[in-house]
Amino acid sequence: MKATTARHALPVLALALSGMALTACGAETDGASASGTSAPASAAASADTSSSTSASTSADRSGGRNRGSGRSSGTDGGPLACTAADLKVSAGNFDSGAGTTHFQLLIQNTGSSPCTLTGFPGVSFHGGDGTQIGNGAVRDTSASVTTVTLLPNGHAASEVTAPDGQSGFSASECRLKDVSFVGVFAPGSKDLIDVPWKTQECSGTSIHAFKVGPVHSVR
Repeated sequence: MKATTARHALPVLALALSGMALTACGAETDGASASGTSAPASAAASADTSSSTSASTSADRSGGRNRGSGRSSGTDGGPLACTAADLKVSAGNFDSGAGTTHFQLLIQNTGSSPCTLTGFPGVSFHGGDGTQIGNGAVRDTSASVTTVTLLPNGHAASEVTAPDGQSGFSASECRLKDVSFVGVFAPGSKDLIDVPWKTQECSGTSIHAFKVGPVHSVR
């Protein structure tokens, strides 16, 4: 009788051990499934962080373009507003006389699609460390504001007037300083575009002879 009982007990013990193994395998399978669902969420978070980082920019002090925020939407289904990423700005067509320098900011669409500009650029002189020198240009409202559509490689311009050196101001009023670049904000943009500039300009805050006109088409 004892030998018979032992033979019956062995299959029962084997079945019990087999059930424990199956339970352990099930736990491992559940753990793998949970890990598999969390990985894509982590990857998505990483992609969002990368996208946010790549969108941030700093001002370019070498005369290049500062690529920043995306275009704003057109209100009538037409071309969208130009952004700094679409534009190249240079200074040209200089004319000096009677203590005043006249020049143009020449704005080129380097993008692959038409875009529009409306209104006045923001313009100011800056030193090599990026600090603004003197007051920014005030708006010359004697010219009418129009919307300019720039085709790819198309150009627009803005008229600028600045004192020629110390001009007619006293040395203490003008306080000449070395300028490294002209900082330009395209109309409606918050991204600075640097235009090389290697002269001395008045830094006195009581002087408001620096003026800029609205963007206009170039024929």
